[in-house]
Amino acid sequence: MLIREFFERDIDEITHLMKNLCTLKGQEFDEEKWRENLQKSMKEDINSEVIVAVDDTSQEVVAMGHFCIKKSKNEIPFGYISDLIVKEENRRSGIGEKIMRYMIDRFKNNHVQSVRLVVDSNVKESARTLFKKLGFQEIARLYELKI
Repeated sequence: MLIREFFERDIDEITHLMKNLCTLKGQEFDEEKWRENLQKSMKEDINSEVIVAVDDTSQEVVAMGHFCIKKSKNEIPFGYISDLIVKEENRRSGIGEKIMRYMIDRFKNNHVQSVRLVVDSNVKESARTLFKKLGFQEIARLYELKI
């Protein structure tokens, strides 16, 4: 398994991953808007990065991670992981953990001292277990009222 930076040629495969994730979450997926936002983020935000995991044999993208460095209200930088997606047939094989460790190492190399992520209520327990294994702690819960 090779973990590397996202290349433009990967866009169709990671779009498919995102579409599947939204389907699992029961969310609508606007492919055009997502592609535009991704391309804009990659061109304009030097602190934003997408990585992919590529199968050694098939050369197929089987997972992705999207992360960036943000600043808190008091200007302290923190890492933010916005997407971690592993193809369903490749889950529970350690790929998600490898991607997470890669992103955490990138944050460490940039002298970031904390990393945040948001976990939706419908995320599988195995993902929560991974985050806890890596040392993440739940610090807040978010409630939403749809109107």
